[in-house]
Amino acid sequence: MVVFNGKMILKLIEADDLRATQHSTRYFPANPSTAFLSPYISIDIDDLPLGRTHTKEKTTSPVFNEEFIRDVHSGQQLHFTIFHDAALPPDEFVADCTVKFEKIHDKKSDIWVDLEPAGRIHIAIELQG
Repeated sequence: MVVFNGKMILKLIEADDLRATQHSTRYFPANPSTAFLSPYISIDIDDLPLGRTHTKEKTTSPVFNEEFIRDVHSGQQLHFTIFHDAALPPDEFVADCTVKFEKIHDKKSDIWVDLEPAGRIHIAIELQG
């Protein structure tokens, strides 16, 4: 298992093609494709929380352009989880993905990552160390 030690600069640029959740489509039973999410992304390094983006209102293709800088010690992977910011808790799971540090071959990478069950996120990551 390859681990990363050093400084990480992560920019969450955007998400695309997110699927509206069952909760967010309840007011649009005839045409759920017109429903929107209010998504945000939660980021973890291994099992430790790194942070989260601001919520973007009423969209399935949010643009975040938010940067996170962190010193990483023995990091194995980044985990991204997208939630719908519900009016009443709990927030609803939308999609997620994992990026292993060993799969990042360049010190600077600008990549699209597929989400499960649907959608993708665009990230730029710089690893120093």
